[in-house]
Amino acid sequence: MKKLAALSMVILAAVFWAGSGLAAQDFFAQSDRNAMELTNIRMLLAGALLFLLSCLLGGAERSRKVLKEEPRLWLDLFLYGAAGILLMQFSYFQGIALGNAAATTVIQYTCPAMVICYESLHRRRWPRLGETGAVLFAVTGIFLLVTGGHPERLSVPLDCLLWSLASGAFFAFSSIYPRHLLFKMDPCFLLSMGMLLGGAVSCALVPELNWQDFFRPEVRGDLAFIVLLGTAAAFLLFNAGLLWLTPGEATVTAAIEPAASVVLASVLFDIRFGWVESVGILMVLTAIVLPLAGARREVSRH
Repeated sequence: MKKLAALSMVILAAVFWAGSGLAAQDFFAQSDRNAMELTNIRMLLAGALLFLLSCLLGGAERSRKVLKEEPRLWLDLFLYGAAGILLMQFSYFQGIALGNAAATTVIQYTCPAMVICYESLHRRRWPRLGETGAVLFAVTGIFLLVTGGHPERLSVPLDCLLWSLASGAFFAFSSIYPRHLLFKMDPCFLLSMGMLLGGAVSCALVPELNWQDFFRPEVRGDLAFIVLLGTAAAFLLFNAGLLWLTPGEATVTAAIEPAASVVLASVLFDIRFGWVESVGILMVLTAIVLPLAGARREVSRH
């Protein structure tokens, strides 16, 4: 029963993450604000909310003691926020602004394949069979999605494709770089500080931001969803699910995000993908699951 509840929480978190991309798409349709401005306000508001939750749950105090003992970790926190979360969020919103949320989310989920390539180079080893399959499926899937099977034309704008791939790369960096911090700090505190520090950097890039524009009736619902459900609630639900799921189970279940984004985009924005693009999307989803399946086979052999 606990595992079922945990699976439900992780699935709901994935749906909220998918919904935040669609909320961003609607925001850009209703507003003349740009991706960096939305990134700025999202990171500052969500970071403040997550920091408050970390304080209430006791994680901030434990993490503060770690930072007091090892002040050099502040630099790692800053790099995580400025070079990881800030650039990941900006490139994701930029991809949505130039294309659509469904395509951007699917392309961003080439992140696991990027992590596999990095780990193989870093450890100087050949990828396992499941990892090799994941990379091939991801690359082929993105090719089918963006070309519709016709290499001479793109069904997804080129700038959307490039920004979405960049988001996947920064997503990979944000997954790899803070691993040593996760062993020492509360995850909620770590994410909140990453968002607040990255948000502070983004303030320099949008010096004349008018916050009132984000609370106009036509867009404040989008902003509320992005900050409250698509960030704070999704993160808390995902981490609560980890209490009863293995990280592998949670990761595979969270892969429902790109699928949910495609379904919701079809319902809410009438965005349709042809059968070739749909095959490409299915291949990307398969690429997310393959490494775990391969790892399980390796464990069973030993």
